[in-house]
Amino acid sequence: MDAPAVDAVEVDSGVGDPDTGVGTDTGVDARMAMDTGVVGDTGVRVDSGIVDATGPTDSGSPSGSRVVVTLTRGAGVTGTQRVNVGVPVAQGATTAATAVAVLVAGAPVATASRVLATYRDGSPRSFQVQFDAPASATSAEIVFGMSAPALALVGVDTLLQNEALGPDTARTPRVWATLPATWLVASKFGGNLVVATDLTAAPLDVWRRRCDYSAYSSATFAAQIGTAGSWLYDRPTALYRGYASTGTLSVLQSAYREADVYRQRILASSTVPPSSDLKYNYTQNLALHYLLTGDDRFREAAETVAGRSTISGYTGAYSTSFWTERHAGFGLLANVFAARVSDDRAAEFRMRAQTIVTNLIAIQNRALNLASAPMNKQLDAMHRCFGHTPAAHDISEYVDLDMPTAATLVCSPWMSAITADALEAFADDADATNRAAALDSIVRLGRRLAAVDNRGTNGRPHYLLGLDGANAPDGFDEHWGEVAYVASMAWHYSGRTDAALRTNAMHYVNGFNTRGAIGQLRSFNWQCRSAIATPFYLR
Repeated sequence: MDAPAVDAVEVDSGVGDPDTGVGTDTGVDARMAMDTGVVGDTGVRVDSGIVDATGPTDSGSPSGSRVVVTLTRGAGVTGTQRVNVGVPVAQGATTAATAVAVLVAGAPVATASRVLATYRDGSPRSFQVQFDAPASATSAEIVFGMSAPALALVGVDTLLQNEALGPDTARTPRVWATLPATWLVASKFGGNLVVATDLTAAPLDVWRRRCDYSAYSSATFAAQIGTAGSWLYDRPTALYRGYASTGTLSVLQSAYREADVYRQRILASSTVPPSSDLKYNYTQNLALHYLLTGDDRFREAAETVAGRSTISGYTGAYSTSFWTERHAGFGLLANVFAARVSDDRAAEFRMRAQTIVTNLIAIQNRALNLASAPMNKQLDAMHRCFGHTPAAHDISEYVDLDMPTAATLVCSPWMSAITADALEAFADDADATNRAAALDSIVRLGRRLAAVDNRGTNGRPHYLLGLDGANAPDGFDEHWGEVAYVASMAWHYSGRTDAALRTNAMHYVNGFNTRGAIGQLRSFNWQCRSAIATPFYLR
């Protein structure tokens, strides 16, 4: 594998802060508004048909038999065109033998389909569907369980055209096929999400309000494509999750363009962003793109990138070598998502993912010497984050400490969101025993981060939380949402009965609602990637 390296300089356009590999949080003016306290869990419509286990029962649901896709032609595209679309489905909703038909203007047309990947139980995860649409067609209906005249699949790349993205060239569809958010959310394609239009009131609508996909679209990215910071935190995954929750064409287009350019650059081992540094090696966006297109190049790219993500920078023991929760989380995500779509290496990636999870839990289980720690650090073994030395994170960021005695071990509350995201994805694909262990790890992590000692005098979560000593406070308001996300997951997976844990989670939700700030492209990438799932756990 390529050894995790530290970039020489990664300057986010308009900010001027070098990113040394640990995501320095700068570029947004601090806002010192008073914390509003805890409010109830409001603002999510309960009549949307979304349910946790099997998906909704309305017409947009994978538990139904059909879905309408909207067709939008690229500029200058005329005549009859082959349409290609990947249709994610809920676990157990279909079988490999399920027939697929397409109706255009209410009439069946010749249809090609295949299963792209499967869940642990063997049921399909997504279908690739192709059909020919006349110039007059603005929509089509895909029907599961209905036969249609046969059509031969063609290579996805033959259906694409060139489109500029900054200095790069993205290959995009001649005809875009957009799925409704109700279908995408129910399929769990993007994880545990809520349809954006169902977020109707504060505070839980804050992710709909703050995650502005127009302001931070591929056009904004194109202007910063030469800066390393713009590539951080797997930006195409943030966009694909945005598409899943909104069903909006413009968000899909941004995700598609950027995933394609990312694939081209990462496979070239480019010396320009994204580099071979481990923190830029993502498979999640590649896998999501494959599930929405059936483009085999993205499946193979996911396997290649996962092969680089062996994570040698940490073990179950504490280490002073360079690694953070970001490295661990993205390493785990790389292997989990490559395993989901791999046609021949899934067992390899699952084994590596299992090793990473075992190491993470070992870190949580290792005894802490808290004999000389302040009383507010005397937490039981059920409250544990992934402790590492300040030097293993970046000693230059362990500054402006809030008490005299420095901690020997710290954790990053905001980077922990990436690891929690990965643990949940691992759990979703695991057997019962490993699923329980991974979810328990999330609960322990969330309890630790939600604790009151992870708040500065202004109520913000710390930039670095000291396990046995001083904390490094956060000078900005860019990390409320990540702690809200992990705390809400802990509340949900611990049984949804711990009132104190929910209250603590809502403290961070309210902070994000009233004071949260997204002031730069990179900030959008991390804040709108994982934490947009928070309303799902609290509704």
